[in-house]
Amino acid sequence: MGVNPYRIEGPALISFSGGRTSAYMLWHILDAHDGKLPDDVHVCFANTGKEREETLRFVHECETRWSVRVNWLEFVTNRKRVPVEERFNVVGYNSASRGGEPFLRLIALKKAIPSTVSGRWCTEYLKVSTMADFMGALGYREGAFSDVIGFRADEYDRVIELPAKPRNAKRRLVFPLATVGIRKADILTWWASHPFDLGLERGTGNCGQCPFLSRKARVARVRLFPEDVPWWSDLERAHRGFTFGEDSFADIERMARESPLLPLSDIEADAAESECFGWCDRSAA
Repeated sequence: MGVNPYRIEGPALISFSGGRTSAYMLWHILDAHDGKLPDDVHVCFANTGKEREETLRFVHECETRWSVRVNWLEFVTNRKRVPVEERFNVVGYNSASRGGEPFLRLIALKKAIPSTVSGRWCTEYLKVSTMADFMGALGYREGAFSDVIGFRADEYDRVIELPAKPRNAKRRLVFPLATVGIRKADILTWWASHPFDLGLERGTGNCGQCPFLSRKARVARVRLFPEDVPWWSDLERAHRGFTFGEDSFADIERMARESPLLPLSDIEADAAESECFGWCDRSAA
């Protein structure tokens, strides 16, 4: 028999975005290890403070029901002069930020908002670098541990592109789902028979107002979660001349008022099960 791709040898970082795909991967990794991960295999969830409450509950439910330790991390700073163990906070379900505090700390440091002009650096710092700093605080340098990421077989372009980027040359990237041949339909079928699930409709995603999706997907999300829009639009007004996405939130709100309603099934191709690492080119939370 060949090697089970879900058998992860440490040291390793398992990136848990809080979505269905990475949770499916985590369950199968746990199953391959008879329910207990090696001591040097670490599961991390990086909270930006703008994840949906349903996502936070889902992460908590996964760690509780499956008896797995999930390290909840939040960005503090990217300043290299700061000791690595002080560049992030370790929190939990109850203490996790829910008002975008890690995101606001990053914006204050950058003196800008992530955008199609200044760069889509929210994932890079709030998730990828934060988890790398966590591993650094444990004594692991880049390349000294495996990065286990939940890219599926139907996301093969990402499986090819991510390792090819020069900045990722030192990273030991591992994609168990792609190796096994798992596709989105397999994920949805599995969760349909599982005793619990992420409490978000398909097509919504973990970051309720991610500005880097298609226009159609953004309009749908504004309709679904209008109460969250002022947080984003206030930041756009505070950084005049910049918008998060190609369209400002004011424009997206106007489109939501003027355009016809579409069922979520019509936007899934654009917004599908979006987990942060799947949309930004720096990649892998």
